[in-house]
Amino acid sequence: MRTVGTAIIGAGLWGTNHALALTTHPRAAVRIVCDRDEGRARTLGERFGCDWTTSLDDVAKSDVEAVTIATPDHLHREPTVRMLEAGKHVLVEKPLATTVADGRAMVGAAEAAGLKLMVDFHARWHPLFMGAKGYVERGELGKPVMAYARLSDTIHVPTEMLNWSGQSGPEWFLFPHTMDVVRWLFEREPIEVYAKGHRGVLDGMGINCWDAIQAMIEFEDRAFCTFETSWIVPNSYTNVVDNRLSLYGDKGGLELKNEPSLWAFTDRFHTPFSSTSVTRYGKVWGYQYESIRYFIDCVADDVRPEADGRDGLMVTAMIEATLKSLIERRPVRIAEVSE
Repeated sequence: MRTVGTAIIGAGLWGTNHALALTTHPRAAVRIVCDRDEGRARTLGERFGCDWTTSLDDVAKSDVEAVTIATPDHLHREPTVRMLEAGKHVLVEKPLATTVADGRAMVGAAEAAGLKLMVDFHARWHPLFMGAKGYVERGELGKPVMAYARLSDTIHVPTEMLNWSGQSGPEWFLFPHTMDVVRWLFEREPIEVYAKGHRGVLDGMGINCWDAIQAMIEFEDRAFCTFETSWIVPNSYTNVVDNRLSLYGDKGGLELKNEPSLWAFTDRFHTPFSSTSVTRYGKVWGYQYESIRYFIDCVADDVRPEADGRDGLMVTAMIEATLKSLIERRPVRIAEVSE
């Protein structure tokens, strides 16, 4: 079994999850971590027993074969392109990029170098969504007709969890999950989007982003989905995440509510966050780790990743079209931003 030398760029919350996934995967050998914050880089490197650096050049010159990138949403292009140009396969966190222009540059660099570029749409590895995909693949739902997808966070996320929320927004932080999953389940390409949104709550707190957005997207064959996201769900909600999916075809449908069936009564009535790792039997468990381990398997076995750069580019185009619709208050065809 071949071992893949690996580096991690971004040593924050999700970069730590990358390290947990990779250091417990027998096919990965984490050799170096990088973060522009020296303290974070050193802490993660020392915790997992590998080299650390604040320089992308050090990673580019290292002998690693693969790099995983967990920098903030708006800081994906530079490290991705640098690593691809240095001959490394790359897994980058969603979204691929926050502009179509940046996404094109990243996909172009991967294709020019003949390297693997995967986007970490880890919802595809969640048992509930994998189960939904099974119904699609067996033809039990028929042709897609309509869907409703909601993914929102409590206000804790933009105000306390992220220190760069004003450079992102619920559209970039959350829409990538639902838009990718619905496109994956519909097996259709998006055509047009019409969106409405609200600003004011977070702006009033000095955080420059949308409070809430609804976007109706038409797909091929007139299938459509309403996507909803918000970053102002009250902290009193039972979970930091509110995630629902309804999907109907011309033969059947399904309803999905992504929250654990464990309810706790401690300081408050709540459900545990489903992305929190559970460590048992010497290994961290959770669907969010499996996509990262899958990427290493793709590199080791020379297999094209399922969620590749082209998938990421389409999702970025869907979100860019959503923002254009919000600003111009009109329907926007995906082709307007992607061509």
